[in-house]
Amino acid sequence: MRRFLLIFFCIAAISGAVFDVVSVSHDRVVHAVDGVLDLRREESEALAKNVYTLGGEWEFYWGRLYEPEDFADGLPEEKNLVSVPSSWNRHGYPRIGYGTYRLTLRTPGDANVMMYVPEILSAAAVWVNGEKIFSAGQVGRDRESFVSYAKSDLVVLPEGTAPGAFEIVVQASNYEKINGGIRHAFRVGLGSRENPLTRALFGRWCALAGVAGAFFVIGLYYLVLFLFQRGEARGHERGDRIYLVFAASCLLIGVRLVIDQNSLAQFFLRSDPINTRLSLIYNVGTGLHTVLIAIFSVLAFELKPGRATICALAALLGLPFIGLAVLPAPLSRLAVVLYIPSLLAIVALTAQSLSLEKIRSRPYLGLYLISLVFFLCWGVFINMTANPNVFAGFILQNTFNMLAQFVMLSQDYTEARRRTRELAAKEAFYHQMAHDLLMPLTIVSTSVQVAKRRPDEADALLTHSQEEIMKMARMVNDALEHTGGRDDPGEGDA
Repeated sequence: MRRFLLIFFCIAAISGAVFDVVSVSHDRVVHAVDGVLDLRREESEALAKNVYTLGGEWEFYWGRLYEPEDFADGLPEEKNLVSVPSSWNRHGYPRIGYGTYRLTLRTPGDANVMMYVPEILSAAAVWVNGEKIFSAGQVGRDRESFVSYAKSDLVVLPEGTAPGAFEIVVQASNYEKINGGIRHAFRVGLGSRENPLTRALFGRWCALAGVAGAFFVIGLYYLVLFLFQRGEARGHERGDRIYLVFAASCLLIGVRLVIDQNSLAQFFLRSDPINTRLSLIYNVGTGLHTVLIAIFSVLAFELKPGRATICALAALLGLPFIGLAVLPAPLSRLAVVLYIPSLLAIVALTAQSLSLEKIRSRPYLGLYLISLVFFLCWGVFINMTANPNVFAGFILQNTFNMLAQFVMLSQDYTEARRRTRELAAKEAFYHQMAHDLLMPLTIVSTSVQVAKRRPDEADALLTHSQEEIMKMARMVNDALEHTGGRDDPGEGDA
């Protein structure tokens, strides 16, 4: 029990550490007031060390696509204020449409400013001090002129007429995604030599690449284990299929980490046609991973569902793929939610078939069951809250779930190897015993044949045969004691 608890807390600690390093934002959040954000009161040490998230009240003009020159002679109309980062849906505006954001940023005049522009839902153009620094897709007033590209960028802000004053104007339009507008945070870093924003970004990307690489390595290892069909791992009733399922899950998680929103792929892949497919690939990968978890659960718990149950599960697991292929955006994004009933069905089947006795004999099945329940609960929580400051929020439940799978398979692999060694030792023992019994039998057989031909020597030969027979009896007794099959130690000496 102590070992189980130690492994459980180690898995929880590793999952929490990965989530904290990769997903949790450690920026200093600053809040704009009435469309103005002033960093001039920040201490110089803090400015050189911190990355700032540009939150608070931004000016917003719904149904208008203004450019910087439109603000040159004052505000075009009475401004509205919205909280950023947050989708405009949450402020009562329609999901589909377009609008313009504006923020005035003030910094110390001698500081070089770098800004990270996140993915803006779902097409956008950004100007700073009248200079266009970013565009993703084509911002449009109708569906026909609209094209969406998933994209983010890191830029050095151009200087304006006044040192340390930056006018940020953002056009955005959305005709595809469930949310619209600036749902992810703009981030800035100030520094004359080494900018803290570049350190933070590349530090997170290195951590993300390391986690994705770890999943890739584990997946490739188990894929090789499956392909070579190592004898030590084949003693289990499930066969090697569970290793293939686990390998595919690890590889899929690695791919999803690389192509998640505002991720490595979006930043380093500058090809717009590729970026347009990342969202679809991500959703398909999410669906496939859920299918693999369902298959792994059936194999791990050795479930034997009936034909009707199998057909129902297949329908639940297949419907999201049909939704992705048939439903128009953004309804196709909701197709992923249909995987929740399939996982709930797996949990229900597991609860019916998994006995407490089985968990006591194999406690790591219970660990995997806990990870499966956590996978469901955390996934629902992340989807409902949709916190824009959490990057790749799915990494927590996936890391916990995959580590539980890894521990369970490692225990099974170790048990299979132990059984293999025991079988090999028994085979060697019986082979040696058969070899040792063969010589006395040969002597007895030879003595009987000689006694038939020479009756006068029969007594001596029979005595010698009796000695060899007693020797064989002792060998048999030793074999029975070795296997635990002997009840009376003197039984074989009679």
